[in-house]
Amino acid sequence: MAKELALHEQLEVHELLTLKTSCATKAVTMLELVKDEKLKALIEEDLKNSSKAIEELTSLLK
Repeated sequence: MAKELALHEQLEVHELLTLKTSCATKAVTMLELVKDEKLKALIEEDLKNSSKAIEELTSLLK
């Protein structure tokens, strides 16, 4: 059985979710500007990881 998060914990998770969403948005924007293939691959990997983290954080708040 999962425990409910306390209010301060919910706020901290929400803050992390906001940060991760902001970082993912910036990465998507930068991906369009990057020419170097190695850097592009790193950004794409970061986006994949960020998407997973966003899903996990969102599930904690439900």
